[in-house]
Amino acid sequence: MNIVAGRVSGRPFRADVSDLVRATALELAYERGVGYATIENIAQRSGAAKSTIYRRWPNSASVLMDAFLSDISQEISYRDFGSVTDTFRHALSQLVTALSGKRRQLLRTLLGMAQMDEDLSGAFWERWIEPRRKEGIQFLKLARSRKEIRTDCDFDLILDILFGALYYRFMIPYREIDEDYINSLVENTFRSLLM
Repeated sequence: MNIVAGRVSGRPFRADVSDLVRATALELAYERGVGYATIENIAQRSGAAKSTIYRRWPNSASVLMDAFLSDISQEISYRDFGSVTDTFRHALSQLVTALSGKRRQLLRTLLGMAQMDEDLSGAFWERWIEPRRKEGIQFLKLARSRKEIRTDCDFDLILDILFGALYYRFMIPYREIDEDYINSLVENTFRSLLM
């Protein structure tokens, strides 16, 4: 089941109710942790019927995942800053800013849960990772067409290095992610790739 697309059969799920359920799920998770954002508690606080929630999402973790991705996706779009290094420096900084505080903790929890839940894992890929990778590859292709980077660059590997390093620090926060780290990461990644 696709936890973010909803079901085709049955009555349509009103967008305002969907938004309310998402907002409530995040509120509960931020207040007292992911375990508190149960379908029962979401229904009670939002006023939406449990049956209405279950028509859209299979479980509370799915509601939370959808809520988290909907909440953050508008804040992390790529923008062309004139050079490949400036574009990726900004993309990484934007992601770090968007994933600060409570959001970062929630991301850690959801990523952990996704390792044991195919629906959550699929949602991460479909709603979060895949669209951003496609955007990143488009910018790398643009950089190649502008002759900024070598023609033999492995785009997937570049994205794995840049964002893999960032997610490693998100998940194992042994050191802060600051501007110096982002600059160093971008510079070291592109050092041998620039024309």
